[in-house]
Amino acid sequence: MSEEQTAEQEHHHLPFEKRVDRNNLHSFFEYNGFDEELEEEYYRFLYDFVLERMEKDRGLKAAKGTEFAQYPHGQHAGEDFHLHGHVWAVRAADLGNMIGKTLYLTMSDADQADFAKRHDDKVAELRKKAEAKPKEEADDIPAFRHT
Repeated sequence: MSEEQTAEQEHHHLPFEKRVDRNNLHSFFEYNGFDEELEEEYYRFLYDFVLERMEKDRGLKAAKGTEFAQYPHGQHAGEDFHLHGHVWAVRAADLGNMIGKTLYLTMSDADQADFAKRHDDKVAELRKKAEAKPKEEADDIPAFRHT
């Protein structure tokens, strides 16, 4: 096996390595059976990770810290006039893209691998919680439309 193939095998898929949007996250939540409470718990995991990274990077904290002065953060933190109850998918997409486009650039390969493992562990934990309390099926397609 060549060094390039070995390196490729060692490169694990990172959550949010590719851009995500609210529909990706909505599908992810649906696939895993997350209800709104578990969706927020997933968001909180991402939010806490961003705060953790900011504590390790003064430049990042200076640039982005004010955006995290309140929970939840971001442009979708307020009204959900166009989300019909799917606000956590939008909020998680906002954070996921920040992680993928900004934080990964400041992280070592080991830090990235650690985050990927922590993410996988969190998703597994939330799946177990979801299995313990199945959510009701909702017929709300399309999930995202303006009112």
